[in-house]
Amino acid sequence: MSTDIRPADVDSFLAEVYPAAHAMGLRCEELGDGMAVGRWPYDPAALRPGGYIPGPTQFALADVALWYAVFTVIGVAPMAVTTDLHISFLRPAVGADLLARARLLRVGKARAYGAIDLWVDGEPDRLVSHATGTYALPAAADTAAGNRPGPQ
Repeated sequence: MSTDIRPADVDSFLAEVYPAAHAMGLRCEELGDGMAVGRWPYDPAALRPGGYIPGPTQFALADVALWYAVFTVIGVAPMAVTTDLHISFLRPAVGADLLARARLLRVGKARAYGAIDLWVDGEPDRLVSHATGTYALPAAADTAAGNRPGPQ
């Protein structure tokens, strides 16, 4: 891991720069070299009819888990941004916290590509969805200045 960040550091960062995700309850559980685990705490008030964890919640958790994984290779970077995210829903997500494990499969100078597996707590071998995504990586100077990558 290129940085010595802790899940608590990532959670504090998220609360500061992306309060909507923090308000959803999205949290960082684990960080490793090119990987991260995120959690959405089960909330009956946020469920779809039938008691299902909604697709947009799963999508948001997949996205931030991949962002967390990017942090493990370039440091906490607010301007590392999603350029593509695709999710396949495999079965209903019901009854418990939702977890997402993101793994970076390729990291280049400008982009990072990864895969994200999502499951409900207690059933890590029964995926509820699978996602793949790409993040645009900011140049070091842009990260320090908080600038958005790419053309302005």
